[in-house]
Amino acid sequence: MEEDKISLLVNHWEIDVDVSNRDWKAQWNKPCIYKLPAPTITGGGGSFQSAAYLPSTVSFGPYHHGKGDHLKKMDPHKHRVLGHFLRRYNNIPLQKLVDSLTTTSCRRQQVDPVDEAIDPKALHVHTQKEVSPVLQHLMDAYDSLEEKWLRDTDGFLRLMVLDGCFMLEILQWSWVSGDHKALSSGSAALTGSVDDYSYADNDPIFSRHGKLYVMSLIRRDMLMLENQLPMLLLKTLLGAVLPTESKERIEEHLNTIILNFCRGITKRNMGPCLHVLDLYRKSLLSNNLPKDSPSPVHNKAKGPATIFGHTTSTDQKNSTNGGSEDIIRSAMNLHESGIKFEKSTETCNLNDIWFKGHTLRLPVVVIDDTTESTLLNLMAFERFHVGTGNEITSYVCFMDNIIDSSDDVKILRSSGVLHNSIGSNKAVAKLFNDMTKDVTPDPESRLEKIVQKQLDEYCRSQWNEWRANLSHTYFKNPWALLSLLAAVLLLALTITQTFYAIYPYYKPRGK
Repeated sequence: MEEDKISLLVNHWEIDVDVSNRDWKAQWNKPCIYKLPAPTITGGGGSFQSAAYLPSTVSFGPYHHGKGDHLKKMDPHKHRVLGHFLRRYNNIPLQKLVDSLTTTSCRRQQVDPVDEAIDPKALHVHTQKEVSPVLQHLMDAYDSLEEKWLRDTDGFLRLMVLDGCFMLEILQWSWVSGDHKALSSGSAALTGSVDDYSYADNDPIFSRHGKLYVMSLIRRDMLMLENQLPMLLLKTLLGAVLPTESKERIEEHLNTIILNFCRGITKRNMGPCLHVLDLYRKSLLSNNLPKDSPSPVHNKAKGPATIFGHTTSTDQKNSTNGGSEDIIRSAMNLHESGIKFEKSTETCNLNDIWFKGHTLRLPVVVIDDTTESTLLNLMAFERFHVGTGNEITSYVCFMDNIIDSSDDVKILRSSGVLHNSIGSNKAVAKLFNDMTKDVTPDPESRLEKIVQKQLDEYCRSQWNEWRANLSHTYFKNPWALLSLLAAVLLLALTITQTFYAIYPYYKPRGK
């Protein structure tokens, strides 16, 4: 606002000073969905990483709406799915969904809900100038909302209804079409049965074919920071079609079906979350997993899930702490020093990294073709959303520290800590090394401050350092090992020969 600024003339140049009483703390707390700056997308690890932040199949929210023919192809399906969504809930009027997001005084066109859902031109909502608290919250959730959406609140509201119902339908259909023991529990009452979803067997999305070929692409796009929908939107829409359900029950149900779709976990109770990516991140850092849940990074029904890395260049992997140099050692160096790698079986928490005795325990990680995208978006969320924490970034940094080459990947794979689904060990090492260019690890994180220090102290001991040098020099190459064994054997034979040569001179003569 111009009235909130004054201009001061100092040394013949002018500067604007903000003198408003705006509550900046409250203002900064509102955004949770960020538009990444160009250097983040095209710089750092290279322009190839730009695809990691851009949806390939479906857009959710305003940032990528209508951008690219590949995303526009999904728009007719969104309108078609809205019709299915309304019919399944007893032909609930579309106006009721709009009412849940706007003030009761808003004026709207009255149209048949089914026809309105099928015809893209029929979905029109007319609101008054004032914006409801819910709609304002949804708009404030986007850090870089374009001016056209700020001017056209009707268009923004229409987008929220279409994209929100489409996401809910994907999540709920994926839940009911799966094999879940919890389906007979409370979630069944909220989702219905698979027979309630009137999709054809040859539906391009909601079918066995779609589940195999399309849903995996949608899942990848749903975990992109720029492609998020506020969780409040999903809660509000679901609450509108299920008015008798409590907010707590709806929240728990949403968390359950989201994590089922993204990770194959049947039940989680994560509490309030900002959006799908935030919930996914919290689930990676939580111990709250049922005992019968599959690995967090590998679902046999869906294939590998995903996880993530930190990198600085190899010659930069040194830090100074308290005047002493801490050397960052690779998995091969640690192995040569006598450290054993062990996969964590007690929890599915990425923070479950511990060093005790001579064993380094790590959570199981599956590397597949979606790993890079998921990790980069999780790290971007931690970078831009103040107060989120940096646990994912710290984990990635730690993994990059111990992975320098294909030999390091080979050691981690042999211990069961890492599963490779993208090809060669060299490709995995390159993925970790390239993924986090220009990322600075937090020196105060537990992994950097405690675990890394423990590893360094262990490797610095004289015996372990000598063993590492011996292993690196003689045991890494089989020919060097054979040469060492031959030298030892030759030395033993020489000693034996010398012994028998001089022994007769000292042996007492027999009488």
